[in-house]
Amino acid sequence: MKQHHSIFPPAASLACALILMLAACTSDALDELPPAGTDPDARPLTITVSDGGMYATGQTRAQERGYSTVFTEGDRIGLYVVKDGTLEVKNLCLTLQGGKWTLPAGTSQLLYSPDKSYHAYYPYRKDGDLNGKVLPGDEDFFKLVVEAWSVKDNQSTYAQYTASDLMTARGMYNNHTLSFAMEHRMSLLILQVPATKYTYTEKIDSREISKSYYRYTAVISENLYWQENPCTARLLVNTTDPILFVRGPYKYYYNGAKETFNFDYSQLNLQPGKYTVHTLGDSKVTEKFRPLKAGDYYMQDGSILPGDEDVKPFRDELRKSCLGVVFWVGEIEGKHWTQTGTLAGDRLLMRDHPECVHGMVVAMRDTPQREKWATGQGATKSTYVWANEFKGFTLGEQADWEEIRASDIYFGYCSSRLMALYGSRHSDTTFPALDAIATYAATYPAPAGSSGWFLPGRHELATLFFGGPDSYAKESSTYYYKNLQMLNKIKPQIDKASGDELTGAYWSSKEFKEIVWYVDLNIPDYGVKPKTDTYKVRAVLAF
Repeated sequence: MKQHHSIFPPAASLACALILMLAACTSDALDELPPAGTDPDARPLTITVSDGGMYATGQTRAQERGYSTVFTEGDRIGLYVVKDGTLEVKNLCLTLQGGKWTLPAGTSQLLYSPDKSYHAYYPYRKDGDLNGKVLPGDEDFFKLVVEAWSVKDNQSTYAQYTASDLMTARGMYNNHTLSFAMEHRMSLLILQVPATKYTYTEKIDSREISKSYYRYTAVISENLYWQENPCTARLLVNTTDPILFVRGPYKYYYNGAKETFNFDYSQLNLQPGKYTVHTLGDSKVTEKFRPLKAGDYYMQDGSILPGDEDVKPFRDELRKSCLGVVFWVGEIEGKHWTQTGTLAGDRLLMRDHPECVHGMVVAMRDTPQREKWATGQGATKSTYVWANEFKGFTLGEQADWEEIRASDIYFGYCSSRLMALYGSRHSDTTFPALDAIATYAATYPAPAGSSGWFLPGRHELATLFFGGPDSYAKESSTYYYKNLQMLNKIKPQIDKASGDELTGAYWSSKEFKEIVWYVDLNIPDYGVKPKTDTYKVRAVLAF
C-alpha cells in the first residue's frame, strides 16, 4: 500500500518516483520483438510511475511541505488504452510485485504505438465502478470517474483512507519509456493541533549549540479521520460533491479537557489535488525556552511531552502515542554520539541521521521474548575483526565500514550495523537479538527525524541504567545497586505510561569475539556472557 510523507513536524517531503518496468509474467518479456505483422511503430513498453505530490491551498505556515506518495509492494493501478476514440484495453489491473508492475497471468504483452493514448489511475477498482464513466474522446479521460468517485465515510484506518485517494495520469512517451505522472483528484484536509517550540543551548565538544524540539498541546480523538499521529489527522474530500462533507462534531483534548468543534465547509477553501491545513485554536507556534531533560516522553509524531509536568492520569491517547522515554541528553562523562574526533561519537549515525542530535530514547517495551545474541559462525567470531580483514565489500558497504571504523564502537547504532553487515555475508549466522529489534520496529515504527530503533551499545546501556557511559567501571556492583541513578529516574516514567518495567538481564551490541557485554539488574551486575545465552532485548533510538 502506498506510503505518505509527513508534512509536520518540519521535515521536508520531496516527490518520489519509482522507475519500474512493465513486464509480463516472464522476466524477459521486455526483450521480445513485436510479432510479425504488428504495426512497425509498436514497441515494448517501459513504464515509470511517479507522483508530483499535493501542495497547499493558500497556506503560508513555514511548517507546510509538499505532499507526495510512494507506491509499495502489492499496490494496483488500472490501465486503459485508446485508439481512434475506441477503448482497446479496459481497466487492466497492474500489480507492483518484486519491483515491477506486472500484468495479470495469461495477459499478452502490451506494445506501444504512437496512434494510441494510455491512461492510468490509482487505486484500482473493479470494472463495475468505472463502466461508462471514462471519456475516450475527452481531454480529461477520467472526468466522470472523478465526479462519481466515492470517498469512504469512515477513513479512520489507513486502508480506508488510501482507498479514497484517487490519482490519474495520461501516459507520456519518450525514448521507449511511457511515464505516468499521477495527479491527486481529491482534496485533502489536514487537521493539526497547536504546538509549542522549545529552544535551548547545549555544550558539546566545548561548543555552544542551539537546539529545539516540539511539543503539542492537544490530541485529536475519536474521529473518522486517518490519524497520521495523535496531533495530525487527514481526510480526503471529493469537492465535486461537497454535500457529502457533513461530519462532526469533532473531538480533541486540549490541555487535558475534551472539547468539540465543527467545520464551516465554505470557509475551508478545499481544492482538488491540493491540501488545506486547518489548525485548532491559534495557528501560531508558541516559542519557549526549556532544555530537553531525561525523563521526558518521546511521542509517536516525534514531539516531546515534558516528563516533569503533571500528566496524571496518563490519558489513554497519550499512553497509546508514547514511544519511549528520554534517558541521555547532552555530554555525559565527556561522551556524546555527535562527537567527530578520532574514534569518538557514532560517525555512522551522524552520517545517516545528522538531525539526531537531541537525545537518546529507550523503548516503552521489551521485545516479546529472551533472545540469543548470535547463532552459527557469528557466535564464535568477532564481527569487527572480520570486517577489518574482509576485502570484498561493495562501494556502499565499504563506505559504511569506514564510518564504523572511525566511530567509538561502544555506541549502538554503528555496532548494530556491523552485525547486519556480517550477517549479510554469512548465511549460516543469525542475530536473534538484532532481528527482535527489527520486529519491534515494525510494530512500533519510529517517526521521521529519528534514527530508527537499534540495539543499544555499551555506552547506551550503561547510561540508561547507571547514569553514564563509563559509570559501570567506577565502583562495585553494590554501588550500582544503591546508585542506579538513571534507571531510578526512568522507571517511574515508564510505569506512568504503562510500559514494561526495566528488570532482569539485557544484551548490549558490544561484543568481544564469542562474548557480549550485558547488564543484569536483578543482582545487579554487569559483565560478559556467551553469545548463545538468552537475555532480554530493549530497543533505543536517537532523535
